[in-house]
Amino acid sequence: MATEALSTATPSIQIQPLQLTIHRGSAMLVTNREGWVGGGRTGLFDHDMRYLSTYQMSIDEFTPESLTAEQAAFNSAILSYTNPTFRAGPAIVDRLALVLRITRVLDEGLHECIEITSFARQPISFRLLINLDCSFETMFEVRGLQFAPPRVVHTRYDAQARCVVCSLRDDWFYRCLQYRIVAADSEPRYSPNLLIFPIHLAHDQTWRLETAALMTGHPLGRFSASAVGSLTGASGASILPGQPPRGFAARLDQARVELRQWSEHLARLATPNPVVQRAYDQAVQDLASLRLQKVGDEWYPAAGVPWYNTIFGRDALNTALQCLPIGCPFPRAVLTRLAQLQGTRVNHWNDEEPGKIPHELRVSQLSLMGKIPFNPFYGTVDASLLYVILLWETYCFTGDHTLLEHFLAPMEGCLRWAAEYGDIDGDGFVEYWMRSPHDYHNQAWKDSGKAVVYPDGTIVPDPIAIVEVQGYYYAALRGAAAIYRALGHAAQADATEKRAADLSQTFNDRYWLPDDQYYAFGLDPDKQPIRTIASNPGQLLWTRIVPPDRAALVAERLMAPDMFCGWGVRTLSRHNGAYDPVAYQRGSIWPFDNSLIALGLKRYGHWQKVNRIAEGIFAASGFFAHGRLPELWAGLDRCETAWPVLYPDANVPQAWSAGSIPLLLRAILGLEPDLAHHRLLVQPTLPEWLDELTVRGIPFAGGTADLRFHGQGTDSRVEVLQTTGGIHVEQSTSLLEVSG
Repeated sequence: MATEALSTATPSIQIQPLQLTIHRGSAMLVTNREGWVGGGRTGLFDHDMRYLSTYQMSIDEFTPESLTAEQAAFNSAILSYTNPTFRAGPAIVDRLALVLRITRVLDEGLHECIEITSFARQPISFRLLINLDCSFETMFEVRGLQFAPPRVVHTRYDAQARCVVCSLRDDWFYRCLQYRIVAADSEPRYSPNLLIFPIHLAHDQTWRLETAALMTGHPLGRFSASAVGSLTGASGASILPGQPPRGFAARLDQARVELRQWSEHLARLATPNPVVQRAYDQAVQDLASLRLQKVGDEWYPAAGVPWYNTIFGRDALNTALQCLPIGCPFPRAVLTRLAQLQGTRVNHWNDEEPGKIPHELRVSQLSLMGKIPFNPFYGTVDASLLYVILLWETYCFTGDHTLLEHFLAPMEGCLRWAAEYGDIDGDGFVEYWMRSPHDYHNQAWKDSGKAVVYPDGTIVPDPIAIVEVQGYYYAALRGAAAIYRALGHAAQADATEKRAADLSQTFNDRYWLPDDQYYAFGLDPDKQPIRTIASNPGQLLWTRIVPPDRAALVAERLMAPDMFCGWGVRTLSRHNGAYDPVAYQRGSIWPFDNSLIALGLKRYGHWQKVNRIAEGIFAASGFFAHGRLPELWAGLDRCETAWPVLYPDANVPQAWSAGSIPLLLRAILGLEPDLAHHRLLVQPTLPEWLDELTVRGIPFAGGTADLRFHGQGTDSRVEVLQTTGGIHVEQSTSLLEVSG
C-alpha cells in the first residue's frame, strides 16, 4: 500500500450519513434520508426533548417519491419529490407530473416552504396530507437508554389561529409544540394528527404553503435557576430581542451570512490540493454549526449532532485545544462555563467531587427531576486535567495574562481533585471507578463499557488507571507550574514541577512493557499492567511524558499493520481477542485520536509517520460527503475496502472530528507558540501530496501571521508573507522542548 496515495481529485464516491440532520444551537431535526420523521431515532428535538415524533406528507393515498434530500447549510435542507402514476378524480396523472419541493430552515423553530407544481397537461385536483404527532420523549428514551414512562399528550387545532397545538403538562414540566400555518394557497381541514389541504392546479401552476413549528417549554417552579439556566439563551438564535421576525428567504440566507462572517475571523487556508481544501473549509463550517451557547464574547461548542448536542466537558476542552492555531472563539467560553459547573461537594449519585470538571449536562425532564444523574454528570477522569492543559495552551497562544489570574482558582481545584479524589490509593496515578450502579464503567475518552480489555478480550474491571490520563496529568502539572511561575508564585511552581518530574519517573517505571516495547493500556485493580496494545499510548506523545528513545518504539508500534489500517491508527490491535473493526472503540478509527497522536509524533521528530496518518485521514475525508469527518469509521484495512466504512450511529458533524483537521495541519507544519521569546516556531515537513499551502491569519500573542509553505519533507520551507503585533516567525529544528 502506498504511503503517499492521497489523490488530488475528490473521489466520485460520496458517503452520506444514514440520516439527514439539520441543527442550530440546541434544536435539531433528524429525519430518514428521504426527509421524514417516523419511528426510530428521528424527530424534532430541542434541549434533549423530542417534540415531533411523526412528520410525514402524502398526496392523496401515496407517499411522494424522493428525488433529492440534501443540506443547504447546517440549519437548512432542500428536498424534492415527485409522484407515481395516480388517479386524481377522473384524470390519470402520469408519473413525474408533480414536483413537491420542501425548503426547511431551523431558526427559532422549524420553518418550511412547501411548493407543489403540476406539469400534468390537464387541470387536476388532489389533497396534500400532513401527518404530525408529538411524543415529548427525552433523548435517553429515544436512544433506548431509559424506559419511557406513560405520558398524556393533548392535541387540538385552533382554526382561527390556523395552528395545531400539542402539549404536555405534568407535575414537573410543561412542553408545547405549535405547528402554525403562516401562509397557504388553500385552507385546510383538520382530522386527528392530520392537516388536509385541497389543491387544484393547472399546467405549470404552483401551490404554496409556509409553516412554522415552534417549540416551547419550562419547568413548573420546582427547580433552581442554576439548574435550568441552560434551558434559555442557548439556541444560538440570530434575531436579537426587539427585532422584527424575518421572512422565510431571510431566514434561509442567515446561516450563509453567519458562516461567511465566522470564516473571516478564523485562519484561512489555501492549497492546490482540493481534498485538503474541502476538508478544511468543511471543518470550519462544522465548528460554526456546533456553536451551542454564547458565553461572554465567545462560544461553547456542542460535542456532536445528533446524540451529543449538549455540553460535554472532555469534548469541548479537546476541541478548543485542537482549534487554537486557527483562532476559534472557544477557549474562554469553555473555561468559563466549566468553571461555573465545577464540582463543590461529594455526591456519588452524579460522581460530583470538589474541583472536578463535569462530563455531561442534560436538561431533560428526567435529568432535572433527578431520575438520571446528568444535571450535570461528573463521570469523567480526564476533563479536570484537560482543563488545566487548555488554560496553559490558550495562554501560550494568546499571551493574555488575565486568563491566568481569572482561572487560577478553578485550575487549583482541578489539581486538588486529581491528588485527593482522582488518586484513590495514593500511588500518584489517577484512577477511575464506578461509584454507583448507573455510572459509566469506563470514564476516559474510550468510555464504552467494552472498550478496556485484556489481551484475550475480557473486560478489565475497575478501578483502572488508564494510560493516557497519566500523560494528561503530567502535562497539567507542567502547565500549572508554568502558570504559577508566570504569576510570580515561585514556591508553588517549584513544588508542582517536582510533582511532574516524580510522576514521569514513576509512570515510566510502572507502565513500560519491556517485552512489548510499548506502554500498558493501563493498570488494573491489582495494579498490574494491562498488556493490551491500543492507541491510547499514542496520546502520551503530545504530553511529552515519553523519553525520546521510547517515543521511537511507540511510533513504530502504532504504525504496525495490526494498528495502522491505511485510514488511520486503530483504537485496538487487530491481534486482540476483542478486536472488531466496526465496534465503537475496539478497532475503529477516530480522527480525534489520530490528530493527537500525530501532534505527538511531530514533537518527537517522527514526521514521516505524521504524514502517513494525515494522508489516511484526509483520504478518508475525500470519500465523506462535503469532506466532513464523522465521529468515527470502521478500522477495516484500506487495501481490502475501496472506501472507508461509516460507523452506523456516528455523530455527523462531531466537534473534535472537525477539530482534527486544523490539528493535523498544525502537526504537518510543526507550528508551536514560544511566548517566552515572542516567536511563532514552525518546522514544516510537507508530504508530496501537500507540497504547497498558504495559511493567513494564524493568531499568536495578539497578532497574526500569514505564512506560505512549500517543498517536501525536510526540504520544506516557510515564507513569511505578513505579520502583525510584532510577531517573529522562526523555522525550528526541534519542537520537543518548546515551552510557552
